[in-house]
Amino acid sequence: MAWHPKTLARLQSLLSLVTAAPLMFGSGCGDPAENGSGAESGNETGESAGDGDGDGDGDGDGDGDGDGDDPQVPACPYAEVSGNPALTLELVGEGFDRPVLAAGHPTTPDRLYVVEQGGHVKVLEPGETQAPSDAEAFLFVDVQNAGATMIGPEMGLLGFAFHPNFPDDPRVYVNYNPAGRSTTVVSEFQVSPTTGQAENERVILELHQPASNHNGGMISFGPDGMLYIGMGDGGGADDTFGTGRDPEVLLAKILRIDPEMTGAASQSPISCKAQSCADYGPFDYGIPADNPFVGDPAVADEVFALGLRNPWRFAFDGEDLWVADVGQNAYEEVALVAPGSDHGWSEMEGFHCFDGANCDELSTPNGVNADGLTMPIAEYSHSGGGAFRCSVTGGAVYRSCQVPAWQGGYLFADYCSTEVFGLRWSGADVSPFNAQGAGPLTMLGENVLGYGSNAWGDVYFTSVEVGGFGQITDGRVYRVAPAG
Repeated sequence: MAWHPKTLARLQSLLSLVTAAPLMFGSGCGDPAENGSGAESGNETGESAGDGDGDGDGDGDGDGDGDGDDPQVPACPYAEVSGNPALTLELVGEGFDRPVLAAGHPTTPDRLYVVEQGGHVKVLEPGETQAPSDAEAFLFVDVQNAGATMIGPEMGLLGFAFHPNFPDDPRVYVNYNPAGRSTTVVSEFQVSPTTGQAENERVILELHQPASNHNGGMISFGPDGMLYIGMGDGGGADDTFGTGRDPEVLLAKILRIDPEMTGAASQSPISCKAQSCADYGPFDYGIPADNPFVGDPAVADEVFALGLRNPWRFAFDGEDLWVADVGQNAYEEVALVAPGSDHGWSEMEGFHCFDGANCDELSTPNGVNADGLTMPIAEYSHSGGGAFRCSVTGGAVYRSCQVPAWQGGYLFADYCSTEVFGLRWSGADVSPFNAQGAGPLTMLGENVLGYGSNAWGDVYFTSVEVGGFGQITDGRVYRVAPAG
């Protein structure tokens, strides 16, 4: 097989970061100290230091400095901008197929792994601006809606995450809806030291999707090393399948699992209870002992938080989990999700009782009402601001060195209006992101599908450009930057 020159360059770069030692998997949790990475699993390739990370310094962290800390991240490359400037979106790359996420390589932050809804993960190298070809993709899965040319279909490749110890532990994870099946699959892949591509899929979890919308799709490792999975309510409208208020099923939840193999396929999760819902499994993954409902027979052990309609994109900022939950007819919301929190769907939409439900309407951000439901940090109305708004796209908390005044502010967007918003949370009050005030910070002019982040603290937004009659014309990645 002949490799494209760009592919060979990417492989050489990846191979400098990925150990060539045989992969050894431990049975512990995903914490970097116990997760079965090369440093902990008995590398026997003869590498002089025997630490399994391939850098020869004996400390197991893969950065070659011998200090045993996490792999080094290059210094933030931006000149500091003083004051509190206006915000703009800087084009980084284009030519992608419905990009839903952009994840910076853990030790090379400006190498972006762009997740395409059509089934590919492609690496946008530093300095490159055009999407690589399908043949050069880092990862491919065969998905629903792979060849869609119109906006609208929600299924596909929806989530991607690096192992917490990547690249020392060369595993990556995806969330997708496989072709020919109405399910959500969460899988693990290993990066080949020969090709630099992700291969050898292991299915961790598969859940039934009774309809084609509200799939959730986001996955992320938390600072605790556990894998968090966003699951929508199964689709339709008005909580058709009754998952929003059913704690025994995994739809309409944030899940928290340990993806490491335990040696026994003992987990048989229930997706939903409607007649059309099938069950799959059993699967081999772990339930963290400190999950909030472990031991409660009324709640599935995998559940971290409940009452979410479609948590399409979420992001960690330290231990804080920011979730943008897509609303139905009236309100979009941004929430801080805590262990065991119940966010109210389908009794509530935002701060409001939904569809005549008898509930306690509390206006306190992040407050807990008399029914035990946690309020959002913020909401916005579909009819507000004079723009047509329809669906919140979650972003991330800004932590880049470029604009110190923006640090700690959360950024998000609306898919339809293309507006980008921001806010700050003090722990008690919500305030504007910057000196522009409480309104939109900018407008992209392209439907905002997803977001991105990297180890420098940059925030990205991914978009799809739409022509006449909903025809997709391009997919792009933008970086949040100071205007001027």
